[in-house]
Amino acid sequence: MESQLGKIFQQNKYNRDKFISEAINIIIDNTPKLKEVREKITSKKYIHYIYYAIPIDTVEVSFVRNNWVPPKAIILKGKVRFTFMPHESFSELENSIKVQNEDDIIVEFEDGLVKNFNRKRNIFTDFRNTSEVLQSGNPVIVNLAPTLNTFLLSSVIANNVYPWINRVRISRKDETLEYEILTGKAEKDEVVNGITIDPQSKAEMYYDYKTGKKLDKNEVINAIVYKLPGV
Repeated sequence: MESQLGKIFQQNKYNRDKFISEAINIIIDNTPKLKEVREKITSKKYIHYIYYAIPIDTVEVSFVRNNWVPPKAIILKGKVRFTFMPHESFSELENSIKVQNEDDIIVEFEDGLVKNFNRKRNIFTDFRNTSEVLQSGNPVIVNLAPTLNTFLLSSVIANNVYPWINRVRISRKDETLEYEILTGKAEKDEVVNGITIDPQSKAEMYYDYKTGKKLDKNEVINAIVYKLPGV
């Protein structure tokens, strides 16, 4: 990415936020498939739910930050539970709700917007963030956190689609979730070459690499492992 971002890095090497903002547009310009969704990628209107969203029925999502574990996504259609933490299984989640060790919030989405919600208990998650997400009327980006059986699978799927232009159907079958890529599937060489990484993540990684920020391999592995339910 040196030829794309080298010049603006030299201009903004001491201003990370400004570099990332300008770099995102350059990356979009050099990725033809993303030009049509530039407005979506650069929009400041999104609200981020800072905890976890667990699909409880058939949902359709679009992955937007696809190198995260769990990945960040927009719920295009369907119902999810907002939870304080991921759970090993649906039965464990339902048990935790029954004994009041977990919040009881069900949210239905349509085109990334909250359509309906049922908030019976909101103790563990930040009440202000949850209220803002449920009531603002703006598109919501969530941390998509399925059960332990498919926790990493969602991240694998996210890495194999183009960010923002994908549509993935997730269907619940008892204790597991099945994934079907409807649109936006990337070719193997595009994934291997990092073409599918979302523009913001590319810009962040470039800046951190150029400014000498070093990541220890074992620290990265442990950070992922510690996000897994039950660990």
